[in-house]
Amino acid sequence: MTNTRQTLLALLLILLCSSLAGAMENNNPKQSEKRESRSAAPILKLNDSANQNSDDEFFDLPETDFLTLFDALNLTFKRDPELQSFLWHIKVRQGEAQQAHTLPNPEFGIGVENILGEDENRSFKTAETTLRLSQLFELGGKRKHRIRLADLEQELAAWDLEDARLNRIAMTSKAFFTTLTAQAKVKLARENLKLSQKVFNTVKLMVQAGKAAPIAKNRALITVNQNRIVLKKEQHNLTATRQQLAACWGADEPHFSSVNGNLEELNAPPALAILLQRLRQNPELARQTAELELKEKQLDLAQAYGVPDMTLEGGIKRREESDDYTFLFGVSWALPVFDRNLGAIQAAQAKTNIGKKRELSTSIKLKSKLKQSYELLLAAYEETDSLRNSILPTAEDNFSAVSYGYRQGQFQFLAVLETQKTLFAIRKQVIDSLAEFHEQRLNIEKLTGQELALSPNPLSKTIASKEDK
Repeated sequence: MTNTRQTLLALLLILLCSSLAGAMENNNPKQSEKRESRSAAPILKLNDSANQNSDDEFFDLPETDFLTLFDALNLTFKRDPELQSFLWHIKVRQGEAQQAHTLPNPEFGIGVENILGEDENRSFKTAETTLRLSQLFELGGKRKHRIRLADLEQELAAWDLEDARLNRIAMTSKAFFTTLTAQAKVKLARENLKLSQKVFNTVKLMVQAGKAAPIAKNRALITVNQNRIVLKKEQHNLTATRQQLAACWGADEPHFSSVNGNLEELNAPPALAILLQRLRQNPELARQTAELELKEKQLDLAQAYGVPDMTLEGGIKRREESDDYTFLFGVSWALPVFDRNLGAIQAAQAKTNIGKKRELSTSIKLKSKLKQSYELLLAAYEETDSLRNSILPTAEDNFSAVSYGYRQGQFQFLAVLETQKTLFAIRKQVIDSLAEFHEQRLNIEKLTGQELALSPNPLSKTIASKEDK
Protein backbone atom coordinates (compact mmCIF):
# COMPACT_ATOMS: atom_id res chain seq x y z
CA MET A 1 0.00 0.00 0.00
CA THR A 2 2.86 2.33 0.83
CA ASN A 3 4.55 1.61 -2.52
CA THR A 4 1.33 2.42 -4.38
CA ARG A 5 1.04 5.75 -2.61
CA GLN A 6 4.65 6.54 -3.43
CA THR A 7 4.03 5.78 -7.08
CA LEU A 8 0.98 8.00 -7.21
CA LEU A 9 2.87 10.75 -5.44
CA ALA A 10 5.61 10.63 -8.07
CA LEU A 11 3.10 10.76 -10.93
CA LEU A 12 1.26 13.69 -9.37
CA LEU A 13 4.56 15.53 -8.92
CA ILE A 14 5.35 15.24 -12.63
CA LEU A 15 1.85 16.33 -13.66
CA LEU A 16 2.10 19.32 -11.33
CA CYS A 17 5.32 20.32 -13.02
CA SER A 18 3.56 20.08 -16.40
CA SER A 19 0.86 22.50 -15.31
CA LEU A 20 3.49 24.87 -13.96
CA ALA A 21 5.10 24.89 -17.41
CA GLY A 22 1.92 26.33 -18.88
CA ALA A 23 1.55 28.88 -16.10
CA MET A 24 5.13 30.07 -16.60
CA GLU A 25 4.52 30.61 -20.31
CA ASN A 26 1.29 32.62 -19.89
CA ASN A 27 2.30 34.80 -16.96
CA ASN A 28 3.53 37.87 -18.87
CA PRO A 29 1.66 41.06 -17.91
CA LYS A 30 3.62 43.19 -20.37
CA GLN A 31 2.46 41.06 -23.26
CA SER A 32 -1.18 41.29 -22.14
CA GLU A 33 -0.88 45.04 -21.78
CA LYS A 34 0.50 45.29 -25.31
CA ARG A 35 -2.42 43.32 -26.70
CA GLU A 36 -4.93 45.65 -25.10
CA SER A 37 -3.14 48.73 -26.42
CA ARG A 38 -3.34 47.57 -30.05
CA SER A 39 -6.28 48.60 -32.16
CA ALA A 40 -8.79 45.84 -32.46
CA ALA A 41 -9.35 43.97 -35.68
CA PRO A 42 -12.37 45.06 -37.71
CA ILE A 43 -15.80 44.01 -36.51
CA LEU A 44 -17.23 41.49 -38.94
CA LYS A 45 -20.29 42.97 -40.56
CA LEU A 46 -21.69 39.86 -42.19
CA ASN A 47 -24.39 37.87 -40.47
CA ASP A 48 -23.43 34.55 -38.94
CA SER A 49 -25.93 32.92 -41.25
CA ALA A 50 -23.83 34.08 -44.19
CA ASN A 51 -21.34 31.26 -43.66
CA GLN A 52 -24.02 28.60 -44.03
CA ASN A 53 -24.17 27.15 -47.51
CA SER A 54 -27.92 27.23 -47.72
CA ASP A 55 -29.27 26.29 -51.12
CA ASP A 56 -32.12 28.77 -50.61
CA GLU A 57 -29.69 31.62 -51.24
CA PHE A 58 -29.14 30.45 -54.81
CA PHE A 59 -32.73 30.03 -55.86
CA ASP A 60 -34.02 32.26 -58.66
CA LEU A 61 -34.66 35.76 -57.36
CA PRO A 62 -38.22 37.13 -57.64
CA GLU A 63 -38.80 39.74 -60.30
CA THR A 64 -38.99 43.34 -59.11
CA ASP A 65 -39.52 46.70 -60.79
CA PHE A 66 -36.97 48.75 -58.84
CA LEU A 67 -33.68 47.85 -57.22
CA THR A 68 -32.08 50.17 -54.67
CA LEU A 69 -28.39 50.33 -53.78
CA PHE A 70 -29.19 48.78 -50.39
CA ASP A 71 -30.89 45.84 -52.12
CA ALA A 72 -27.90 45.36 -54.44
CA LEU A 73 -25.39 45.37 -51.57
CA ASN A 74 -27.54 43.01 -49.52
CA LEU A 75 -27.71 40.53 -52.41
CA THR A 76 -23.95 40.73 -52.89
CA PHE A 77 -23.26 39.99 -49.23
CA LYS A 78 -25.64 37.05 -49.18
CA ARG A 79 -24.79 35.39 -52.48
CA ASP A 80 -21.13 36.10 -53.25
CA PRO A 81 -19.32 32.78 -52.57
CA GLU A 82 -15.84 34.34 -52.57
CA LEU A 83 -16.88 36.78 -49.85
CA GLN A 84 -18.30 33.94 -47.75
CA SER A 85 -15.04 32.01 -48.09
CA PHE A 86 -13.28 34.65 -45.99
CA LEU A 87 -15.47 33.67 -43.03
CA TRP A 88 -14.11 30.15 -43.26
CA HIS A 89 -10.56 31.54 -43.33
CA ILE A 90 -11.32 33.21 -40.01
CA LYS A 91 -12.58 29.93 -38.58
CA VAL A 92 -9.32 28.30 -39.69
CA ARG A 93 -7.34 30.96 -37.85
CA GLN A 94 -9.52 30.55 -34.78
CA GLY A 95 -8.73 26.85 -34.70
CA GLU A 96 -5.02 27.54 -35.09
CA ALA A 97 -5.16 30.08 -32.27
CA GLN A 98 -6.86 27.52 -30.05
CA GLN A 99 -4.20 24.95 -30.88
CA ALA A 100 -1.39 27.41 -30.15
CA HIS A 101 -2.54 27.65 -26.51
CA THR A 102 -2.07 23.93 -25.86
CA LEU A 103 0.87 22.60 -23.86
CA PRO A 104 3.15 19.75 -25.02
CA ASN A 105 1.78 16.40 -23.92
CA PRO A 106 3.65 14.55 -21.14
CA GLU A 107 5.26 11.28 -22.20
CA PHE A 108 4.79 8.02 -20.35
CA GLY A 109 7.15 5.09 -20.75
CA ILE A 110 7.69 1.64 -19.28
CA GLY A 111 10.83 -0.46 -19.48
CA VAL A 112 11.97 -3.86 -18.18
CA GLU A 113 15.65 -4.78 -17.61
CA ASN A 114 17.60 -7.93 -16.67
CA ILE A 115 15.28 -10.44 -18.34
CA LEU A 116 15.71 -13.43 -20.69
CA GLY A 117 19.45 -13.51 -20.11
CA GLU A 118 21.70 -16.28 -18.80
CA ASP A 119 22.16 -17.93 -15.46
CA GLU A 120 20.25 -16.03 -12.78
CA ASN A 121 18.89 -13.57 -15.36
CA ARG A 122 17.34 -16.37 -17.42
CA SER A 123 13.81 -15.66 -16.11
CA PHE A 124 12.05 -12.62 -14.65
CA LYS A 125 13.34 -13.14 -11.12
CA THR A 126 15.94 -10.38 -11.43
CA ALA A 127 13.82 -8.15 -13.62
CA GLU A 128 13.74 -4.43 -12.94
CA THR A 129 10.59 -2.59 -14.11
CA THR A 130 10.74 1.17 -14.60
CA LEU A 131 7.81 3.56 -15.05
CA ARG A 132 8.78 6.98 -16.44
CA LEU A 133 6.84 10.20 -16.92
CA SER A 134 8.53 13.11 -18.68
CA GLN A 135 7.43 16.63 -19.52
CA LEU A 136 8.98 19.08 -21.99
CA PHE A 137 9.41 22.62 -20.69
CA GLU A 138 9.66 25.13 -23.57
CA LEU A 139 12.01 27.90 -22.50
CA GLY A 140 12.60 31.32 -24.02
CA GLY A 141 8.90 32.15 -24.34
CA LYS A 142 8.28 29.88 -27.36
CA ARG A 143 4.66 29.11 -26.50
CA LYS A 144 3.92 32.76 -25.69
CA HIS A 145 5.22 33.87 -29.08
CA ARG A 146 3.29 31.11 -30.88
CA ILE A 147 0.08 32.27 -29.22
CA ARG A 148 0.68 35.85 -30.25
CA LEU A 149 1.48 34.76 -33.81
CA ALA A 150 -1.78 32.83 -33.96
CA ASP A 151 -3.70 35.85 -32.66
CA LEU A 152 -2.10 38.06 -35.32
CA GLU A 153 -2.92 35.54 -38.05
CA GLN A 154 -6.54 35.68 -36.90
CA GLU A 155 -6.42 39.48 -36.99
CA LEU A 156 -4.99 39.41 -40.52
CA ALA A 157 -7.84 37.15 -41.62
CA ALA A 158 -10.33 39.65 -40.20
CA TRP A 159 -8.65 42.47 -42.13
CA ASP A 160 -8.75 40.36 -45.29
CA LEU A 161 -12.49 39.99 -44.83
CA GLU A 162 -12.89 43.71 -44.26
CA ASP A 163 -10.87 44.46 -47.39
CA ALA A 164 -12.97 42.00 -49.40
CA ARG A 165 -16.16 43.54 -47.99
CA LEU A 166 -15.10 47.04 -49.04
CA ASN A 167 -14.09 45.74 -52.47
CA ARG A 168 -17.53 44.21 -52.93
CA ILE A 169 -19.21 47.41 -51.75
CA ALA A 170 -17.17 49.44 -54.24
CA MET A 171 -17.71 46.96 -57.07
CA THR A 172 -21.47 46.71 -56.54
CA SER A 173 -21.88 50.45 -55.96
CA LYS A 174 -19.96 51.31 -59.12
CA ALA A 175 -22.04 48.84 -61.14
CA PHE A 176 -25.18 50.35 -59.60
CA PHE A 177 -24.22 53.92 -60.51
CA THR A 178 -23.10 52.79 -63.96
CA THR A 179 -26.59 51.39 -64.49
CA LEU A 180 -28.09 54.56 -63.06
CA THR A 181 -25.99 56.59 -65.51
CA ALA A 182 -27.08 54.38 -68.40
CA GLN A 183 -30.71 54.94 -67.41
CA ALA A 184 -30.17 58.71 -67.44
CA LYS A 185 -28.59 58.51 -70.89
CA VAL A 186 -31.52 56.48 -72.23
CA LYS A 187 -33.91 59.07 -70.83
CA LEU A 188 -31.83 61.87 -72.36
CA ALA A 189 -31.69 60.10 -75.75
CA ARG A 190 -35.45 59.58 -75.63
CA GLU A 191 -35.99 63.27 -74.85
CA ASN A 192 -33.61 64.22 -77.66
CA LEU A 193 -35.52 62.01 -80.11
CA LYS A 194 -38.82 63.42 -78.93
CA LEU A 195 -37.59 67.00 -79.35
CA SER A 196 -36.09 66.29 -82.79
CA GLN A 197 -39.42 64.81 -83.88
CA LYS A 198 -41.13 67.93 -82.62
CA VAL A 199 -38.70 70.07 -84.61
CA PHE A 200 -39.29 67.88 -87.68
CA ASN A 201 -43.05 68.37 -87.41
CA THR A 202 -42.55 72.13 -87.18
CA VAL A 203 -40.25 72.17 -90.22
CA LYS A 204 -42.69 69.98 -92.15
CA LEU A 205 -45.52 72.43 -91.58
CA MET A 206 -43.30 75.37 -92.54
CA VAL A 207 -42.24 73.61 -95.77
CA GLN A 208 -45.86 72.91 -96.60
CA ALA A 209 -46.65 76.57 -95.98
CA GLY A 210 -43.79 77.62 -98.24
CA LYS A 211 -41.91 79.30 -95.37
CA ALA A 212 -38.94 76.91 -95.50
CA ALA A 213 -36.97 75.11 -98.19
CA PRO A 214 -37.64 71.36 -98.69
CA ILE A 215 -34.03 70.58 -97.83
CA ALA A 216 -34.72 71.70 -94.26
CA LYS A 217 -37.26 68.87 -93.97
CA ASN A 218 -34.65 66.31 -95.08
CA ARG A 219 -32.11 67.64 -92.59
CA ALA A 220 -34.63 67.44 -89.78
CA LEU A 221 -35.51 63.85 -90.78
CA ILE A 222 -31.82 62.88 -90.78
CA THR A 223 -31.52 64.28 -87.26
CA VAL A 224 -34.54 62.23 -86.14
CA ASN A 225 -33.04 59.02 -87.54
CA GLN A 226 -29.66 59.73 -85.98
CA ASN A 227 -31.25 60.29 -82.59
CA ARG A 228 -33.24 57.07 -82.98
CA ILE A 229 -29.98 55.17 -83.53
CA VAL A 230 -28.47 56.84 -80.47
CA LEU A 231 -31.47 55.80 -78.38
CA LYS A 232 -31.16 52.16 -79.46
CA LYS A 233 -27.45 52.21 -78.67
CA GLU A 234 -28.07 53.61 -75.19
CA GLN A 235 -30.79 51.02 -74.60
CA HIS A 236 -28.37 48.21 -75.46
CA ASN A 237 -25.79 49.76 -73.17
CA LEU A 238 -28.36 49.86 -70.36
CA THR A 239 -29.09 46.16 -70.85
CA ALA A 240 -25.36 45.42 -70.59
CA THR A 241 -24.94 47.46 -67.40
CA ARG A 242 -27.94 45.74 -65.81
CA GLN A 243 -26.34 42.41 -66.60
CA GLN A 244 -23.06 43.58 -65.10
CA LEU A 245 -24.83 44.67 -61.91
CA ALA A 246 -26.65 41.33 -61.59
CA ALA A 247 -23.31 39.53 -61.98
CA CYS A 248 -22.13 41.14 -58.73
CA TRP A 249 -24.21 38.61 -56.79
CA GLY A 250 -23.78 35.75 -59.26
CA ALA A 251 -27.09 36.07 -61.12
CA ASP A 252 -27.22 34.97 -64.75
CA GLU A 253 -29.93 37.45 -65.62
CA PRO A 254 -31.11 40.68 -63.95
CA HIS A 255 -34.33 40.17 -62.01
CA PHE A 256 -35.06 43.92 -61.86
CA SER A 257 -36.42 46.30 -64.45
CA SER A 258 -34.53 49.41 -63.31
CA VAL A 259 -32.47 50.82 -60.47
CA ASN A 260 -33.76 53.48 -58.13
CA GLY A 261 -31.24 56.09 -57.02
CA ASN A 262 -30.29 59.75 -57.20
CA LEU A 263 -27.55 60.30 -59.76
CA GLU A 264 -28.03 64.07 -59.67
CA GLU A 265 -27.09 64.49 -56.01
CA LEU A 266 -24.06 66.76 -55.87
CA ASN A 267 -22.51 67.84 -52.59
CA ALA A 268 -19.22 69.53 -51.76
CA PRO A 269 -16.41 67.13 -50.72
CA PRO A 270 -14.73 67.48 -47.31
CA ALA A 271 -11.19 68.79 -46.93
CA LEU A 272 -8.32 66.60 -48.04
CA ALA A 273 -6.76 66.69 -44.56
CA ILE A 274 -9.86 64.98 -43.13
CA LEU A 275 -9.69 62.23 -45.73
CA LEU A 276 -5.98 61.66 -45.07
CA GLN A 277 -6.81 61.08 -41.40
CA ARG A 278 -9.49 58.57 -42.37
CA LEU A 279 -6.97 56.77 -44.57
CA ARG A 280 -5.51 55.23 -41.42
CA GLN A 281 -8.58 53.01 -41.30
CA ASN A 282 -7.83 51.53 -44.71
CA PRO A 283 -7.84 47.71 -44.32
CA GLU A 284 -4.78 47.28 -46.53
CA LEU A 285 -2.76 49.74 -44.46
CA ALA A 286 -4.05 48.32 -41.16
CA ARG A 287 -3.23 44.84 -42.41
CA GLN A 288 0.33 45.90 -43.22
CA THR A 289 0.71 47.21 -39.66
CA ALA A 290 -0.54 43.92 -38.21
CA GLU A 291 1.62 41.94 -40.64
CA LEU A 292 4.70 43.91 -39.58
CA GLU A 293 4.04 43.00 -35.95
CA LEU A 294 3.62 39.38 -37.06
CA LYS A 295 7.08 39.50 -38.70
CA GLU A 296 8.51 40.94 -35.49
CA LYS A 297 6.92 38.13 -33.46
CA GLN A 298 8.31 35.59 -35.91
CA LEU A 299 11.73 37.06 -35.20
CA ASP A 300 11.08 36.74 -31.45
CA LEU A 301 10.02 33.14 -31.95
CA ALA A 302 13.12 32.36 -34.03
CA GLN A 303 15.30 33.81 -31.28
CA ALA A 304 13.37 31.82 -28.68
CA TYR A 305 14.04 28.58 -30.56
CA GLY A 306 17.73 29.32 -30.08
CA VAL A 307 17.20 28.69 -26.35
CA PRO A 308 17.39 24.95 -25.48
CA ASP A 309 14.29 23.40 -23.97
CA MET A 310 14.33 21.45 -20.72
CA THR A 311 12.86 18.00 -20.21
CA LEU A 312 11.94 16.99 -16.67
CA GLU A 313 11.69 13.25 -16.05
CA GLY A 314 10.54 11.29 -13.05
CA GLY A 315 9.53 7.74 -12.33
CA ILE A 316 9.71 4.66 -10.18
CA LYS A 317 11.70 1.41 -10.51
CA ARG A 318 10.70 -1.93 -9.01
CA ARG A 319 13.15 -4.83 -8.46
CA GLU A 320 11.50 -8.25 -8.60
CA GLU A 321 14.32 -9.96 -6.74
CA SER A 322 14.12 -7.80 -3.61
CA ASP A 323 10.55 -6.53 -4.15
CA ASP A 324 11.58 -2.97 -3.35
CA TYR A 325 11.02 0.40 -5.12
CA THR A 326 13.30 3.31 -5.94
CA PHE A 327 12.47 6.69 -7.41
CA LEU A 328 13.99 8.25 -10.51
CA PHE A 329 14.45 11.91 -11.32
CA GLY A 330 16.27 13.59 -14.16
CA VAL A 331 16.65 16.82 -16.11
CA SER A 332 18.01 17.14 -19.65
CA TRP A 333 18.81 19.98 -22.06
CA ALA A 334 19.82 20.08 -25.67
CA LEU A 335 23.34 21.43 -26.08
CA PRO A 336 23.37 24.28 -28.65
CA VAL A 337 26.65 23.24 -30.16
CA PHE A 338 25.73 22.92 -33.85
CA ASP A 339 22.24 24.41 -34.19
CA ARG A 340 21.50 27.74 -32.54
CA ASN A 341 18.80 28.62 -35.08
CA LEU A 342 20.95 31.43 -36.48
CA GLY A 343 19.77 30.91 -40.05
CA ALA A 344 16.11 31.19 -39.06
CA ILE A 345 16.89 34.32 -37.01
CA GLN A 346 18.63 35.92 -39.98
CA ALA A 347 15.69 35.09 -42.28
CA ALA A 348 13.20 36.48 -39.74
CA GLN A 349 15.19 39.71 -39.47
CA ALA A 350 15.16 40.10 -43.25
CA LYS A 351 11.40 39.47 -43.36
CA THR A 352 10.90 42.12 -40.69
CA ASN A 353 12.82 44.66 -42.78
CA ILE A 354 10.75 43.69 -45.82
CA GLY A 355 7.58 44.24 -43.78
CA LYS A 356 8.72 47.74 -42.79
CA LYS A 357 9.42 48.69 -46.40
CA ARG A 358 6.08 47.27 -47.54
CA GLU A 359 4.21 49.20 -44.87
CA LEU A 360 5.89 52.43 -46.00
CA SER A 361 5.26 51.60 -49.66
CA THR A 362 1.58 50.82 -49.02
CA SER A 363 1.13 54.09 -47.12
CA ILE A 364 2.69 56.10 -49.97
CA LYS A 365 0.64 54.26 -52.60
CA LEU A 366 -2.66 54.76 -50.77
CA LYS A 367 -1.98 58.45 -50.13
CA SER A 368 -1.19 58.92 -53.81
CA LYS A 369 -4.41 57.17 -54.83
CA LEU A 370 -6.42 59.24 -52.38
CA LYS A 371 -4.97 62.53 -53.60
CA GLN A 372 -5.53 61.55 -57.22
CA SER A 373 -9.16 60.55 -56.62
CA TYR A 374 -9.71 63.70 -54.58
CA GLU A 375 -8.48 65.95 -57.40
CA LEU A 376 -10.68 64.12 -59.91
CA LEU A 377 -13.60 64.42 -57.48
CA LEU A 378 -13.10 68.16 -57.16
CA ALA A 379 -12.82 68.51 -60.94
CA ALA A 380 -16.05 66.59 -61.48
CA TYR A 381 -17.79 68.58 -58.75
CA GLU A 382 -16.73 71.94 -60.18
CA GLU A 383 -17.54 70.87 -63.73
CA THR A 384 -21.00 69.61 -62.85
CA ASP A 385 -21.81 72.59 -60.71
CA SER A 386 -20.75 75.00 -63.46
CA LEU A 387 -22.61 73.11 -66.17
CA ARG A 388 -25.88 72.84 -64.25
CA ASN A 389 -25.97 76.30 -62.77
CA SER A 390 -24.50 78.40 -65.57
CA ILE A 391 -23.88 76.72 -68.93
CA LEU A 392 -26.95 74.50 -69.15
CA PRO A 393 -29.50 77.27 -68.40
CA THR A 394 -27.88 79.48 -71.06
CA ALA A 395 -27.98 76.65 -73.62
CA GLU A 396 -31.67 76.02 -72.84
CA ASP A 397 -32.47 79.72 -73.23
CA ASN A 398 -30.57 79.84 -76.54
CA PHE A 399 -32.43 76.86 -77.91
CA SER A 400 -35.79 78.24 -76.88
CA ALA A 401 -34.97 81.64 -78.43
CA VAL A 402 -33.65 80.17 -81.71
CA SER A 403 -36.59 77.77 -82.00
CA TYR A 404 -39.03 80.63 -81.50
CA GLY A 405 -37.08 82.86 -83.89
CA TYR A 406 -37.05 80.13 -86.56
CA ARG A 407 -40.82 79.88 -86.42
CA GLN A 408 -40.94 83.67 -86.84
CA GLY A 409 -38.53 83.49 -89.78
CA GLN A 410 -35.68 85.19 -87.92
CA PHE A 411 -33.21 82.25 -88.04
CA GLN A 412 -32.28 79.55 -90.48
CA PHE A 413 -32.88 75.87 -89.72
CA LEU A 414 -29.14 75.22 -89.32
CA ALA A 415 -29.18 77.50 -86.30
CA VAL A 416 -31.92 75.33 -84.75
CA LEU A 417 -29.94 72.14 -85.37
CA GLU A 418 -26.78 73.67 -83.95
CA THR A 419 -28.40 74.91 -80.74
CA GLN A 420 -30.24 71.60 -80.29
CA LYS A 421 -27.00 69.66 -80.73
CA THR A 422 -25.21 71.93 -78.28
CA LEU A 423 -28.00 71.65 -75.71
CA PHE A 424 -28.02 67.87 -75.62
CA ALA A 425 -24.23 67.67 -75.73
CA ILE A 426 -24.19 69.75 -72.55
CA ARG A 427 -26.87 67.60 -70.94
CA LYS A 428 -24.82 64.50 -71.74
CA GLN A 429 -21.73 66.21 -70.34
CA VAL A 430 -23.62 66.86 -67.11
CA ILE A 431 -24.48 63.16 -66.84
CA ASP A 432 -20.88 62.15 -67.54
CA SER A 433 -19.51 64.57 -64.96
CA LEU A 434 -22.02 63.31 -62.37
CA ALA A 435 -20.97 59.73 -63.14
CA GLU A 436 -17.33 60.71 -62.70
CA PHE A 437 -18.16 62.43 -59.40
CA HIS A 438 -19.82 59.32 -57.98
CA GLU A 439 -17.07 57.04 -59.29
CA GLN A 440 -14.36 59.06 -57.52
CA ARG A 441 -16.55 59.34 -54.42
CA LEU A 442 -16.78 55.55 -54.28
CA ASN A 443 -13.01 55.25 -54.80
CA ILE A 444 -12.40 57.51 -51.80
CA GLU A 445 -14.92 55.62 -49.67
CA LYS A 446 -13.13 52.38 -50.49
CA LEU A 447 -9.75 53.88 -49.59
CA THR A 448 -10.91 55.39 -46.30
CA GLY A 449 -13.31 52.61 -45.34
CA GLN A 450 -16.00 55.18 -44.54
CA GLU A 451 -18.85 56.84 -46.32
CA LEU A 452 -17.92 60.24 -47.68
CA ALA A 453 -19.58 62.94 -45.57
CA LEU A 454 -20.59 65.59 -48.10
CA SER A 455 -21.70 69.14 -47.48
CA PRO A 456 -25.09 70.06 -48.98
CA ASN A 457 -24.94 72.24 -52.08
CA PRO A 458 -28.06 74.44 -52.20
CA LEU A 459 -27.26 75.53 -55.75
CA SER A 460 -27.72 72.03 -57.18
CA LYS A 461 -30.48 71.62 -59.71
CA THR A 462 -31.80 68.79 -61.85
CA ILE A 463 -30.91 68.08 -65.45
CA ALA A 464 -34.52 68.39 -66.62
CA SER A 465 -34.95 70.76 -69.50
CA LYS A 466 -37.41 73.59 -69.58
CA GLU A 467 -39.43 71.70 -72.16
CA ASP A 468 -39.91 68.83 -69.70
CA LYS A 469 -41.12 70.99 -66.83
